[in-house]
Amino acid sequence: MNYPPSWRHISDFTLASQLMSEHPFAHLITAVEGPHATRIPFVTDVEDDQPIRLRAHLNGKNPQVRHLDGASVLVVFSGPHSYVSPHWRTAPTRGGTYDYEEVQVRGTAHVVGDIGDFCRLIDDLSSLIEPQYAEVGDYPVWNTAMAPAGYVERLFPQIVAFEVVIESIQTVSKLHQPFPEEDRISVAEHLGRSRREDARAIADKIRASIATTRVRRQP
Repeated sequence: MNYPPSWRHISDFTLASQLMSEHPFAHLITAVEGPHATRIPFVTDVEDDQPIRLRAHLNGKNPQVRHLDGASVLVVFSGPHSYVSPHWRTAPTRGGTYDYEEVQVRGTAHVVGDIGDFCRLIDDLSSLIEPQYAEVGDYPVWNTAMAPAGYVERLFPQIVAFEVVIESIQTVSKLHQPFPEEDRISVAEHLGRSRREDARAIADKIRASIATTRVRRQP
């Protein structure tokens, strides 16, 4: 039995890269000595439009660090998500559910011991994340060169930087695809009126999915 069902799978590395960049705060999941999960920001390295590597860091006291080097890991990037009430469809005969998008990345982790690579990681994280909050104030993007003398050198021994060589990517997009178009339109209209940003984002994605489906149906 295949799960998630095939209609939720999106074979589009561009979409995966976009979601991973827009939602870099992801769950690192390991299963050595029991299941462990830590939510941390990741940088995604892309070559030829395909994600090939993730980079991140952990506090040296995190128990995941002990067996991280060479470990198989799962990293889950969560995109927008929203509850969908049965009342928002044309007939409330089926139960409520959640629509969402996510990217699941599987690969092998390798600890990085070079302080130069650590500085590049921190600078790349700042360059990725800080512009997403540009409306807060007109500030330059922070980088390690702005830190006081000796700060990075004192911090580095307490932090474990690592990379994940990507072996597989699964992009999941659950946007009410199996439902009739009139149901999907109704759901999008209801979500579009929500105060929740995620709900409005899902509404936009459902509308875009409907438009794509219509184009594919054209002779």
